[in-house]
Amino acid sequence: MNLQPYTQKVVGQAEFLRNAVGTEYKTGGATLDASAFTDALEAGFVKAGTAVYRDGASGLYKPWGELTEATELGAGLTSHDVTITTGQNPIVGVLAAGHPLENKCTGVTDAFKEATKGRIVFDI
Repeated sequence: MNLQPYTQKVVGQAEFLRNAVGTEYKTGGATLDASAFTDALEAGFVKAGTAVYRDGASGLYKPWGELTEATELGAGLTSHDVTITTGQNPIVGVLAAGHPLENKCTGVTDAFKEATKGRIVFDI
């Protein structure tokens, strides 16, 4: 029996939800297009609360950008931090409905709010 003390790194993410009331998640998760998350490649992970949408051509989820239109399908917020590795497309949960804190989210624009109107509510 080893009684020597040791340290263990505990990883935690910043909470981006106001509360858990009315939360709904995409069934089966979403496969991210890792090559589209250029900022995340440098950091090594995509943060929880990142705005994403489903690309119609590939079916992979991409980050919501300033030029992304409100007509994109599958808009939602990543539900947890996920590691990005070059050449691999990770699967992440996506918040489809709920009450997030806008200042804790990444990539939320007016077009994103329009695309998720009635499902994801920022102004409570």
